Amino acid sequence: MANFIEKTLEKGETVVMKGRLHWSYNWEYSFGGFLLLVGCVVGVIFSLINSNSGDPDIKAIGIGCGIGIVIGALLMFWGYFIRSKTEFAITNHRFIQKDGIFNIKMTEIPLFKVETVNFYQSIGQRILGTGTIELVGSGGTSHQLEYVKNPYMVRNLLTTYMKEQHENAKE
Repeated sequence: MANFIEKTLEKGETVVMKGRLHWSYNWEYSFGGFLLLVGCVVGVIFSLINSNSGDPDIKAIGIGCGIGIVIGALLMFWGYFIRSKTEFAITNHRFIQKDGIFNIKMTEIPLFKVETVNFYQSIGQRILGTGTIELVGSGGTSHQLEYVKNPYMVRNLLTTYMKEQHENAKE
């Protein structure tokens, strides 16, 4: 799937930057899965240490925590899976966003049609290194991409190539 954007390139078009969503996009799954995994590993260790006591509850704790380890690992994998469904690229001619893994939706915006690049970032997003980029096109249409990793760099690349496309359109 990572080559999907490259398959859509036009003749003479090159990818300037490929991006993915920031890890904070799916933090609930990753963090929740991690906490469950760590807690259940501690529970399994506890049940193994106390397995000689003969208490049937200790064996049940070990089995329950073993199941919890599997669920925690699945949650972490699911979080990665959800995050990997969206990727975007900036080429020398356009902005491309691909959403989905099995059913794919592509959003393409020619850079000469983009009038403004808006940038939004809360204090928490500044600390984490994420933000929101909004492309406003001719006619007032807009496209917003949240949880962008390295949003300053994405904004700078967009405006640089956007200006280049506008200058080429004037010639």
